[in-house]
Amino acid sequence: MEMTELNDGNIKSIGYDEMTRELHVRFENGDYLIYYEVFKIDYVGIFSSDNMSKYFEERIQTRYPFKTINNA
Repeated sequence: MEMTELNDGNIKSIGYDEMTRELHVRFENGDYLIYYEVFKIDYVGIFSSDNMSKYFEERIQTRYPFKTINNA
């Protein structure tokens, strides 16, 4: 899966796997989280938003289960 660099707020990069509906997020502090059961429209919405970090916090971070892979 390819990660897209964002460098928006505290988000460094994100990647999305359509088959598993997993959203992979790497933060500036080194944290790497995987959000599960993410709808593609929410992934696409990040890129069409005027404020990517705010969109992520409101539409993804609070709605989908996640697992932390590692911390800085």
